Amino acid sequence: MLFGLLAGAVVVLLMNLLLVGLVEVSGAEFQSRDAGDAFEQAGAIAEFARERLAAAVTGEELPDPPTIRADQTTIALGLATTIALNVLLVGVVAVVTRHDTGALRRRLGLTGFSARGLWRPALAVLGAYLMVIAYAAIVTALDIEALQPESTVPTEIVRERLSLILTGVAVVAVAPVAEEVFYRGLVFGGLQRWGFWPAAVISGLTFSGVHLDPGSLIPFFIIGVTLAWLFWRRGNLWESVAFHVLFNAISFSLLVATEA
Repeated sequence: MLFGLLAGAVVVLLMNLLLVGLVEVSGAEFQSRDAGDAFEQAGAIAEFARERLAAAVTGEELPDPPTIRADQTTIALGLATTIALNVLLVGVVAVVTRHDTGALRRRLGLTGFSARGLWRPALAVLGAYLMVIAYAAIVTALDIEALQPESTVPTEIVRERLSLILTGVAVVAVAPVAEEVFYRGLVFGGLQRWGFWPAAVISGLTFSGVHLDPGSLIPFFIIGVTLAWLFWRRGNLWESVAFHVLFNAISFSLLVATEA
């Protein structure tokens, strides 16, 4: 299991390096988010105008204009890299467990699907959203800005159809399967000999930590433990995958509806 985590970390590092290389080759600006809100952007433009005027007066080299809006090429490349990363994570699990695709599916209980138990992940998703709402209300009341949960998907994706399509594929179709196979199938499954709670806590912390968002650390940890329980409760990944698909699909739909 430790080898699997190290292999996963290496894959993430290599894919990030690949993304940097692709952005450099494409000539895109390495910026996947807008430069702040409208007031911050206006301030940056005003500062650029001041510097340009001063340079024109003194005969100095004119400054480059500031990058105000997210670069859609960078976003698309990042999403394509994310899809490739998730596919490679499944490959890591196959290599670590020494299973081919069929054997891996059988080990994780992904050989047969039944819709009869889908009420459990659906109910769990409802509980997860209520938890996130309550958590956001608490950190807002305590005025802890750093712990405010934010979307880990750039809202800027709504401006380009390609970015929107790639995001849908990544977060609704690919990530739920790949992340469940890796974090629940490999990490949680490999630690179950220590008991449910140690395995669920460690896999939940790993799952929440890779999202690199302080505001999502606690909610995603709770969600990670819930996903581990769904896997442990039924002995197969279908219900945790269903939870992941439903949760991501609702989040993606809300993002598109509010930002489009």
